Amino acid sequence: MPGVAAQQPNGSGPGLAAEARLAAELAEERHVALELQRAILPLHDEAFDLPGLRTMVRYLPASRAGRVGGDWYITADMPGGHVLIAIGDVAGHGLAAAAGMARLRGALAGLAITGSPPERLVGWLNDLVRHVAPEHTASVVAGYFDPGSRTLTWAQAGHPPPVLVRGSWARPLDPPPGILLGAGEEEYTAAVLALSPGDLLLLYSDGLIERRDRSVEDGLGTLAEAVRGISDPERAIDAALSALGVTDLEDDTCLVALQVL
Repeated sequence: MPGVAAQQPNGSGPGLAAEARLAAELAEERHVALELQRAILPLHDEAFDLPGLRTMVRYLPASRAGRVGGDWYITADMPGGHVLIAIGDVAGHGLAAAAGMARLRGALAGLAITGSPPERLVGWLNDLVRHVAPEHTASVVAGYFDPGSRTLTWAQAGHPPPVLVRGSWARPLDPPPGILLGAGEEEYTAAVLALSPGDLLLLYSDGLIERRDRSVEDGLGTLAEAVRGISDPERAIDAALSALGVTDLEDDTCLVALQVL
């Protein structure tokens, strides 16, 4: 009839079209971020050897749709015979976090070729975040394992401490001082850990131990108890994931288990 506006059928209209476009954009961003992760992070289905170490890595994406995060790791033998070991986490989710992960991982891999000590490497990463990517904060543990002396020299920036398993006990390492990357200008220091054959070192991102209904301290205690007495890298990772209830991950989770040979 003249003068009467045509009504939109139920389930249609500009609002639903905008929602569909947004959903498509989010799906595309998630796809790009996942492809970026896969291109940069080498994923291993089985344990592998590095000089003086038996190594296992497990990377679990968040179960919630669209939750692509900035977790990353490095395990690589260096020209001088040492092994570079690192794990980190860029705050946030989506393509921006994945891009930040790629930037930090690539920077550390390149800087480590200089042979500079871990505290210097972490300091340089802090400079990078503060001056090049101030929109991010990030955490990291980075160090060198010397297979000859079986020592780990490491530094950290606001990252959960590795767990050392030795014989029948397990405990988190006492971390050297170090604030989050991008959080300030404080200097970083390193710690040296003497290791023995059969020791196991477990590095992980905070997605493993952080939950809304559980404190970080409780999560860390549960982790140490779960891996106590386990020296096999694959068994240690399985025990950690089983104990900490990872069926409904809110964040990406990365674990690196290193058995000293």
